[in-house]
Amino acid sequence: MRNVTNILIVNLSFSDLLVAIMCLPFTFVYTLMDHWVFGEAMCKLNPFVQCVSITVSIFSLVLIAVERHQLIINPRGWRPNNRHAYVGIAVIWVLAVASSLPFLIYQVMTDEPFQNVTLDAYKDKYVCFDQFPSDSHRLSYTTLLLVLQYFGPLCFIFICYFKVRKLFFYHFHFYLLYTEFLIK
Repeated sequence: MRNVTNILIVNLSFSDLLVAIMCLPFTFVYTLMDHWVFGEAMCKLNPFVQCVSITVSIFSLVLIAVERHQLIINPRGWRPNNRHAYVGIAVIWVLAVASSLPFLIYQVMTDEPFQNVTLDAYKDKYVCFDQFPSDSHRLSYTTLLLVLQYFGPLCFIFICYFKVRKLFFYHFHFYLLYTEFLIK
């Protein structure tokens, strides 16, 4: 159990479990009830934890791809060890927390959307949403998250597995040539 892959998979599992316990139930209830009932602390904490855990999950997948890449492409060269895995996990968590801090800062609970509604059913109801200083701040932050949580990791994982695939087909091609040579 004490190898790099298992350490990274445990970290991935922990972050996914965090989503299942801390995010899914609150999001489910919020979607069903159409207003926020969990208080201001959870209004700030829920999207923060969700962003942290998603970031940790995707970067854990990146580290797993890097480790597999190294083991297959360069089996006699540099290989990540347990210490590298723990350092990588620590860096991932610090990066995830830092990139998620705007949710703690700008997430607010307000009754503003319900103020002009005259139905009694919407009295004393609140919603939870992000209130950035300006639309350009929101656009910058969401673009950063898109690059950090999606495009960057996607490109990195794609390159790692593409190189593995390329090596596989290179060896497979020579295997076919070799077996063809033996048959003749």
